[in-house]
Amino acid sequence: MKSNAPRIKYGWLKALLFFICFLLFNGLFHLILSIFGQSIMFSVLRIVDEHAFFDLSIWVTIALTNPFVTLFWIWVFHKIINKQSFSSLGLKIYGYKDDFIEGLLLGFGLMVLGFGVLYVFDFLSVNQIKFSLNHHLLYVIVFAIVAIGEETAIRGFILQNLSSSFNKYIALILSSLAFVLIRVHVGIWGFELSEVTGEPIVSLNLFLFGILLGLYCIHRKNLWFPIGLNFSWSYLSKPVCNLWGWGMGRQIFHHNLSANDFNGSILLTSLIIAGIVFVHKRYSGRAALKK
Repeated sequence: MKSNAPRIKYGWLKALLFFICFLLFNGLFHLILSIFGQSIMFSVLRIVDEHAFFDLSIWVTIALTNPFVTLFWIWVFHKIINKQSFSSLGLKIYGYKDDFIEGLLLGFGLMVLGFGVLYVFDFLSVNQIKFSLNHHLLYVIVFAIVAIGEETAIRGFILQNLSSSFNKYIALILSSLAFVLIRVHVGIWGFELSEVTGEPIVSLNLFLFGILLGLYCIHRKNLWFPIGLNFSWSYLSKPVCNLWGWGMGRQIFHHNLSANDFNGSILLTSLIIAGIVFVHKRYSGRAALKK
């Protein structure tokens, strides 16, 4: 008789092994994609921009590495080891469409509020506004794929398995630390630990953002709210508001504020904490829907 018992008993051990494999294989996959996929990547990107530039190719390669690695290791750990379906990670959409929209709106609202405050009080000066439909269609697709992959890995698999071994709030803290480490793990170059140790407020804000994304999950056991929030925040803060470090020249707003100045600001800390309070009050009494 075939057993449905998982091959690894302890949730914390599965989460740790998944995390290690994810990081190690991430670098290897990115190396393979960089060596063998560059010509294909440039051919695709020339549809977006006939003068496709190197920075865009590098960014797309790094951005898409995580979702592909996530898919592989989720299949290994969740389908083979845990013997469960992908939907059991919290990907069921029925009954959660409104939550997904609320996640989109929360990310949009926090980013607009933050950017608006900086502009009104002259902390930034907008020099130029540009818009490229082709580039922003690409950004929407890439950031949507990244949000699904990232949330499935961290809030889906890691948080879910840690919650089976620890108190849900301890699991939330540990998964948020994993989120920080994954965000500073860049392709074949490994960890940029200077971002953690050299910019403590940036790291704190990234950790708090992980708490914001995961808090909903421990109440509702679903991923569509954090997927929506992750996508809208990332898309608006980076290619729209130009608060990222790539400087690829295809953003909408061009201004004099650096990404690190915003990401390490007390304003951002306050916005994320306000978001955490909102999510906790709104969802703490709402249980997951029954299957």
